[in-house]
Amino acid sequence: MKTRQSTRVPLNATGSYRTSRGMQWDVDLEDLSAGGCMIHDRQGRLKLGEYVRLYIAGTGPHLAEVAWQIGGNAGLAFTRPLPDRVFTALAAADWNAAAKAYRDESRGGSARRFV
Repeated sequence: MKTRQSTRVPLNATGSYRTSRGMQWDVDLEDLSAGGCMIHDRQGRLKLGEYVRLYIAGTGPHLAEVAWQIGGNAGLAFTRPLPDRVFTALAAADWNAAAKAYRDESRGGSARRFV
């Protein structure tokens, strides 16, 4: 069994992925490391070994392979580790404030898109 090469940081973020077939879907990111992430795929359409392009908060595409998949959750392994500056920015982002803005949109808040 492989061991993790880098520490995972828990997140509460939303991003999207695009498949090789050109389909794009929104996903919830559960955690992130420089080498990969765990996502909740609402559509459950990812297949083991499939490659996707992941977009997170204006960054990407990050090419990743589906390393494991259980139900609606999947582990993505980036083909190239995230650059330190990108990982640091994403890990330090205030995802709770972004999620609150997204939820408050129905009450007069403002959120164009949560990515």
